[in-house]
Amino acid sequence: MKVEKLVEHRIEKHLDLVEDVSEKEVQVVNNIDSSVPVVVNEDDTKDNDFQYARENLYDIIEKGRDAMGELLEIAKAEESPRAFEVFGQLLKNMTDTQGTLMELHQKKQKLENAGDRQEVTKAQNVTNALFVGSTADLLKLVKKETKENA
Repeated sequence: MKVEKLVEHRIEKHLDLVEDVSEKEVQVVNNIDSSVPVVVNEDDTKDNDFQYARENLYDIIEKGRDAMGELLEIAKAEESPRAFEVFGQLLKNMTDTQGTLMELHQKKQKLENAGDRQEVTKAQNVTNALFVGSTADLLKLVKKETKENA
């Protein structure tokens, strides 16, 4: 909300829409009072960063798609090898950007599942256990387990 006010104030200033703004209002908009700590939730920051990066990648992909269409038409009209080369480079960049978008999703999943993985590592299954002791000790343990389970 404060960022929106700051942007609005700057736009008004550049368009000469601001007539007489007091210094106190400017300080409120610019949030000069740094004595108040700003609490940022880490989960929200991660989600916001992910959403921002995702939106940027979508925007890049959409603009690239438009540019590819126009560039292909130019390349067909001119029939020059350079135009087709530029089109090929743009196509490769678009493919890389789409791969980056998928990597972004994988990284987000890894971040979300980091807590789950820690719990899984605590409860591991042991397939090849080694018992150190005599056969009599082992037999006692087995009998004890069967009595407890029964």
